[in-house]
Amino acid sequence: MDFLIKRFLKILILVTCAVGCTKNVLSSSTSSPTDDSLLIDAKVAINSFNYQTAIDIVTTEMSAQAQAQADVKEVLASAYAGKCGLNFVMYLDSLSQATSGTGFKLMMTPFVGIPADPSSCLAALNTLETIGTSAQRTANENAFAAVVGMSLLGSQVRVAVDTAPVNGNGTIDGNVCAMTDAQIDNVILGFGHMIQNFSFLTLQQMGSGSQTAINTLINVCTSIPGVTSCTITDATQITQPLRDTMRDLLNTDDYGVGAVHTGGNAVQIAGACP
Repeated sequence: MDFLIKRFLKILILVTCAVGCTKNVLSSSTSSPTDDSLLIDAKVAINSFNYQTAIDIVTTEMSAQAQAQADVKEVLASAYAGKCGLNFVMYLDSLSQATSGTGFKLMMTPFVGIPADPSSCLAALNTLETIGTSAQRTANENAFAAVVGMSLLGSQVRVAVDTAPVNGNGTIDGNVCAMTDAQIDNVILGFGHMIQNFSFLTLQQMGSGSQTAINTLINVCTSIPGVTSCTITDATQITQPLRDTMRDLLNTDDYGVGAVHTGGNAVQIAGACP
């Protein structure tokens, strides 16, 4: 893995402090030795893929003052993302090596064969939102948010429409148009977080094939008649017309995982789901 990707993963693959280290892992004066120790325990749990353990440590054992700190929130968001089924190295490798496929298929494929939990990806994004807006967060945090956004929508599509055998096999066997409002809302929110933070991912991290396919998907979304914004990160702002549009987009073979061919004509996307 190249140096840039290693830097990107710095906040995701959490390096634990040795038992004898003297520097506090929490920077705030409100932290305690107990919080310092618990944060180390949470990082150890993440590195051991015990994501629920890490979540429990942060949310039930650490003090409220510690939980309010950005570095602790990064740890919690990473734990939720891991519970969602996101392996950052494998996900980026899958995108960077892809040479064909629609934007939605590329983001779904890394979750084939994985017992994904989209609700945990959403929890990771909600945790990042408590750190601050995209303008207030670091570049690494925003790159993280972009990948988790892609993972939210990708895991949700796989769980909803590629179910046989258990955890899917890459073949669409469900009805895209029958996805529930709750499932489509996850796709919309993942899409919005991805767009909001997509500029923080580099061509080297994404690969030219994936970057082109996903950029095409982003551009066509706002070209569909009646769509004013695809950058929705607040569930209260989701409208029924937008849900219908996202189902239509998913049901195309040009951009989504369905069978309706539009020939790249955005006008024909509307109505792809009867």
